[in-house]
Amino acid sequence: MSSKTMDHDQSEKTDHFDRDDRNIEPLARMHLADAPRPATERGRQTVKRILSNAIDIFVTDGYGELSMRKVATRSGLSLSNLQHYFPSREDLLATIINVTLNEYSNSYDTLRADTTLTPEARLEALVRLLIEDSKQSKTQGLFVNLFALAQSQEFARKTIEEAYTFQRLMIAEFVTAINPELPPSVLARRAALITAQIEGLIVFIPQRNRFPSDLRGLEDDAVNAVLALARA
Repeated sequence: MSSKTMDHDQSEKTDHFDRDDRNIEPLARMHLADAPRPATERGRQTVKRILSNAIDIFVTDGYGELSMRKVATRSGLSLSNLQHYFPSREDLLATIINVTLNEYSNSYDTLRADTTLTPEARLEALVRLLIEDSKQSKTQGLFVNLFALAQSQEFARKTIEEAYTFQRLMIAEFVTAINPELPPSVLARRAALITAQIEGLIVFIPQRNRFPSDLRGLEDDAVNAVLALARA
């Protein structure tokens, strides 16, 4: 998952796969929190600055150090001004994840609309995009800290659950284009397996942007395994 941010689109949750839903925009069926919608350019730049500083603190120092006062100081704001945009640090973190999903949604939309690619080529491009993103230190720090936080904080557990429900929905749509006859329950399991396969690679690249030399070719093997699972 990515740690970059962008504007939020209003959406609805879903927690299942259904053939009748596959043509609905996946992000339109999913949300974590409402991101602020400042009316002015100055307000939008302020939110961007807040989120950037909050990500840096969370990734580098963890949730325990993500205090509202620290975010406000780094952003050049008073605490009350920060709370105008984000009442609590839970709201702040949920918004970070929410706008992250919007960025992924834009990437998925770009791939889905690329008619020059076959369905298999689109899935391969998606897998490579997600693996490449997992190599980024901010992505690693953001989600490793979220995984740890989810062990003790219910809001973080729900955030992680919803984020990966979103990703499974995206992957399921790409798999369906390759294998449209898969029953919904099988499709759901395969999307979950593919998600786990991609995200599991992060254990081999902590704080690095490449896989160890003794695992050369692992990325290609992962892509081939995903494609084989999608076709089966």
